[in-house]
Amino acid sequence: MTKRWLSALALCAGVAWVPCAHALLNEHLFDSGFEAITDLPASDAEAARFLTQATFGPTPEQIARVRQVGYSGWIREQLLTPPTLARPYMEAVHAAMQAATPQQSVSHNQRLDRWFHTAVTAPDQLRQRMAYALSQILVISDQNGTLAGEPIQVSHYQDLLILFGVDSYRNLLQNVTLNPSMGKYLSHFRNRKASADGSRQPDENYAREVMQLFTIGLVERNLDFSPILVGGQPVPTYEQNDISNLARVFTGFNYNNATSIGNGTNTYLPMTCIQSEHDVTAKQIFTPPIPIAANQACLDEVSYVLDVLSLHDNVAPFVARQLIQRFTSSTPSAAYIQRVAQKYNNNGYGERADLGAVIRQILLDPEARAAPGPNSGKPREPLLKLTAMWRAWTPQLPAADAFGNIPMGMTSPTGTYGQRPLGADTVFNFYQPDYIQPGVIATAGLYSPEYQILNESTITSTGNSLYTYSFNSWIGMSSPPTNRPLLDLSPLTSLGTNYAGMVDEANRRMLYGSMSAGMRTTLINAVTFMDSSVSASERARSIIYLVALSPEYAVQR
Repeated sequence: MTKRWLSALALCAGVAWVPCAHALLNEHLFDSGFEAITDLPASDAEAARFLTQATFGPTPEQIARVRQVGYSGWIREQLLTPPTLARPYMEAVHAAMQAATPQQSVSHNQRLDRWFHTAVTAPDQLRQRMAYALSQILVISDQNGTLAGEPIQVSHYQDLLILFGVDSYRNLLQNVTLNPSMGKYLSHFRNRKASADGSRQPDENYAREVMQLFTIGLVERNLDFSPILVGGQPVPTYEQNDISNLARVFTGFNYNNATSIGNGTNTYLPMTCIQSEHDVTAKQIFTPPIPIAANQACLDEVSYVLDVLSLHDNVAPFVARQLIQRFTSSTPSAAYIQRVAQKYNNNGYGERADLGAVIRQILLDPEARAAPGPNSGKPREPLLKLTAMWRAWTPQLPAADAFGNIPMGMTSPTGTYGQRPLGADTVFNFYQPDYIQPGVIATAGLYSPEYQILNESTITSTGNSLYTYSFNSWIGMSSPPTNRPLLDLSPLTSLGTNYAGMVDEANRRMLYGSMSAGMRTTLINAVTFMDSSVSASERARSIIYLVALSPEYAVQR
């Protein structure tokens, strides 16, 4: 057995065995690794624009790497990079806390520290961005009363998205369905079959959301996401009767080590099924009806219905459009969606639902790589403003605390940024894919999901936070804070009084060379006309902060 197989087997602890086996065998994702490079970016700016789409923010090192190996080569390297996981880290911190004081316990504060540290430093940036995107489709939230006290279990869910985010969507869906955190969040954990007298009925929550939000959506779609119309009206994908029948499938689930519906030890391992609490009667879903045979073992029946859902024609455009929105464009063209959906349906090797092939198509698609136009791109997610700023200026990270946790200073981002990783207010995420900002954006016919959390409060609080983490956090300051990264200003301060050069360097690192002439002139003048007593570091910090506040930084072109 090779080291690669051993490594992959170790990573698969705590996931369903069949999906993990597929992940090990999917070797052809990395075929053609020795072809001549034909997609080198023509400039640092083009490389940085690509990395803004594909990572938590460009760095000088990654810009140089993309220019060396090309877009395809960089993606190939990323898909081969070992995943950076959260649960092992959380377990280590928890063990250290318990050893010091048994009453202490790890919390979501440490989980968020880990998330931001990974976003800023992890080498597997594409996997991490994909996991973040998928966490906004396959939503669980630590705002749930039960999950609020289970940071290690929520971290394991995050790891599932990292491990399977570039594998098969069908495999990911099975792991998500059997994950106890998802079971608790959407109510199929300890969901029981109907009582004999009918007074107790199975919970319908997961049955509804696995269709509406995870696979097929509300109406039938063409491959380009346009609705299929009959008599001028859209065709619903499912009805209430389908929800009720599907709810009967998701019954009997409990902790992995449970022997009855009421016992078991809390764990992150895939749920088991208590067969006596599973509805084994015959069922059917959809029109024309697809039968679900009676007397099946619980896990066999669940696997069957996930196959049925995964093979629905809607899944490809449904998943394609939302992933495009998270990476490159809020309003992708119908042709763009169709090309990605086609890649979802066939990765080139006759395989369906290959997310590695899907993300490659999203990032390399002509619409993504074409020069930006007036209506291209997307609003930059608020949290990505922060991570991109950190990554742009090679921050000095805080030292680990006594328990091995590295504080990043962002344990309560929701009130500030309107977002919290794995912490949305509802299963519908922070914002909805069809949101259209009233006014100019609506008039232009564009979608703008991220602007759904934009208001006077979040504009102000995000700006204040960016001030804290830029202007008030730099290497060399007196009495530096020990709970957040400190920016390296030397690429700017080394330029002395070359203020135009300072602005141009900020443009290169934060706006991938797209800064407008008017903004450039304004920033140069602002720094030039500061009082002579103003230090080089203050001028540098002013430039970084003003760029981070700018409308041009707020939009990812």
